[in-house]
Amino acid sequence: MLNRACTPETSEYSLPAWKRVPTTADVLFGLALPYRPPKSSLGAYIWRKRLWFESTFALTMLQPWEKVLLMTLFNSFLVLFMTGFCLYFPYHLTFVAGRAKYYLLGQENPEVGVAASIQRLVMSWRWNDTSTRIANWVEL
Repeated sequence: MLNRACTPETSEYSLPAWKRVPTTADVLFGLALPYRPPKSSLGAYIWRKRLWFESTFALTMLQPWEKVLLMTLFNSFLVLFMTGFCLYFPYHLTFVAGRAKYYLLGQENPEVGVAASIQRLVMSWRWNDTSTRIANWVEL
């Protein structure tokens, strides 16, 4: 039978644990965040980012199993969102572009270009047509 008695020297919050300098692997793969940053600059950068992330979202208050559960759920939702974004967003952009073309240019026909639509719009603003329409309207 294992003796799991917690002494001051073996405690997670002991002075030797506080003085221990972790490795980059401890920062990346450890469930508990080390007290001090590693000696390497990359490890120290990752330690700072992990410390910021855990303190911002209050993950430092959670037990290790709760952290694993929460991060699994978060990453699952992130994967689902990114999959939906990558698969359906391009289709949605083409749909929105077609609707914008319909509302701005008056048709959704892809064979008619923007230049032809603008030319048709300018031709409908001729003064003769306008004066004829006004004269016909006044005669009524």
